[in-house]
Amino acid sequence: MKHNLFLLITLLAVSATTFAQKPSVESIRKRLSLGFGVYTDIWTKVPDSINPRSINQGVDVYIHYTFPMDKKGHISFFIGGGIGAHNFYNQALLGTGKYNAYGKVLTNPNLTSINESYFYNAPAKAIFNGQTVAAQSISVKKSKLSLTYLDVPFGFQYKATSKFHGTLGFIVGWNINAHTKYKGSDLEGSGSQVVEKSLKLRNIEKFHYGPFAEIGYKWVGASVFYQLSSVFQKDLGPQIAPVSVGLVFRPF
Repeated sequence: MKHNLFLLITLLAVSATTFAQKPSVESIRKRLSLGFGVYTDIWTKVPDSINPRSINQGVDVYIHYTFPMDKKGHISFFIGGGIGAHNFYNQALLGTGKYNAYGKVLTNPNLTSINESYFYNAPAKAIFNGQTVAAQSISVKKSKLSLTYLDVPFGFQYKATSKFHGTLGFIVGWNINAHTKYKGSDLEGSGSQVVEKSLKLRNIEKFHYGPFAEIGYKWVGASVFYQLSSVFQKDLGPQIAPVSVGLVFRPF
């Protein structure tokens, strides 16, 4: 948390210094750029027992405001805002303490902490309150963790005369939504197929941060974002984090 506060304070200081140089009204439109990105999240530090999906699609939209640092406008500093959505698809479920995300009691979660969040694989048979209540096998069609952040990107951008461009920056974001969604067999053994969504997750870090880079030509490019912070709070959940690799588009 202290590191997050330090990053926010640094960001505000940089912003205040930069905005002190007020551009002319005519140049404001040229300094604004709107864009969006599509990517897949490659998740790191995933527990060995969990089998994540290869493709974990995500998307973000953003606006940048640039401040030229040379007369020809090749190098500039930028700061902006955006919204990014990340997904972690797998065949497991998320639980906290002795309860899973949907309030059902687990019989033997093997916890290291009563408040810890963890991923667990669905049982081979439906078990409820310690009793096998159905002979049907459990089938998990979809299970995912979804995270949405309000992001503040900032950094430096280089634009060549040939219209190639490169960007090195940093993102600090605030988590505004975290939920899980499960589609598959009813874990209570009714034999029916269910869709369950949990909107209140414990132990999620409020902020995320990390460096990112882009390289492209004209209005299209490739990007990578390496998240340094974990999704869950330290010692209260698996320290998973995404590396987002994808494409960016800046048509405006």
